[in-house]
Amino acid sequence: MFTYLFLGEGARGLQVKPVEGGVVTAEEEGWLDAVVPDGAASVPGGSAIVNTGAQMAMWTNDVWRATAHRVVVPDAEAAAADRYSIALFWDPDAEARIEVHPSLVPAGAEPKYPPTTGLEFLMKQIRAGI
Repeated sequence: MFTYLFLGEGARGLQVKPVEGGVVTAEEEGWLDAVVPDGAASVPGGSAIVNTGAQMAMWTNDVWRATAHRVVVPDAEAAAADRYSIALFWDPDAEARIEVHPSLVPAGAEPKYPPTTGLEFLMKQIRAGI
């Protein structure tokens, strides 16, 4: 559904990529450095970033898209520094029904995604290697 990423102050290397329709591609182009804008709220000594996932894209009929993200080593100085990563993943219960919210389906259109459950969705993602 979504992931919280907590970054230490000055941490570099996190990149995000705009993703269409919840599908992550293997292309190297299009990655952007994730930076916290000046004046934005942050946690003491760092920042928190929220990435929407493929399940959120499904629930919203692609109104909210999944955020592909990765961590790269930008330079030798960053490679020499300690880096600790803590990610918090939020997913619905295994038996929870997951379906496109009706308010996000245009009149006369069908939802882009069929209904499923939390467990079925998670297993599909695991089998796909996502």
